[in-house]
Amino acid sequence: MTESQKLYGSSSFKLRFVGYLLLIMSILDFIDILTPFQFMNPVWEFQTIGALVQHSPLLLIALVFIFVGGKNYRHKFEGYLLQFLSWGSLLAGILLILLIPLGITNTWRINHQNNVLITDQGYQQLAQVQQVKEVLTQAKSNQDINQIFKNLNPNGNIPEFKNAQEVRSQLLSQIQQIETNVNNQTRAAQDNNRKKLIKSSVKWNLGALVCASGFIWIWYSARWPRLVKRT
Repeated sequence: MTESQKLYGSSSFKLRFVGYLLLIMSILDFIDILTPFQFMNPVWEFQTIGALVQHSPLLLIALVFIFVGGKNYRHKFEGYLLQFLSWGSLLAGILLILLIPLGITNTWRINHQNNVLITDQGYQQLAQVQQVKEVLTQAKSNQDINQIFKNLNPNGNIPEFKNAQEVRSQLLSQIQQIETNVNNQTRAAQDNNRKKLIKSSVKWNLGALVCASGFIWIWYSARWPRLVKRT
């Protein structure tokens, strides 16, 4: 064995060793991501897809390091593990591709849930204001309006308004502005959540496609372990 061959073999061994370490770390990360299982929970599924995509590059690097150098300087029993990892790369690529439709579906489901939640919060804010608005609208005389103010603040010292009708008109105008602000805030919150959700969905679904291509490429490039005949 020449000096260059020894150097090449030593370098390959170091890269493979690091690759196996990264492989173990990746497996531990994936176990942590997937547990505890919360299938049928769109938020958990969506976040899990994102976490899997974000951690996939580490596994890709690990596999590249493990397969570096081809079949040179390999232990004979290592071939079975490499064959398993080769097919595992293909499986990982297929699974990531299959996760893309799930990610798109969960994007729609989460967006719907967010819209319902934000709308309900807006209704709760408007409910109390609407009650005051209805009472003020039904009041006809100054006496009725002053009595409403006392009922709204029974523990306070509310003065009698001589121009109660004018005060009522001002309050109704302010209530109308509050309703408009709440509706605008509700729509703005829905739009912001939708934009963030779509941004994450595009990032993670495209990332899943890119990582899937990487795993399938590794499977195709590392076909030699599958072709070696073993006795």
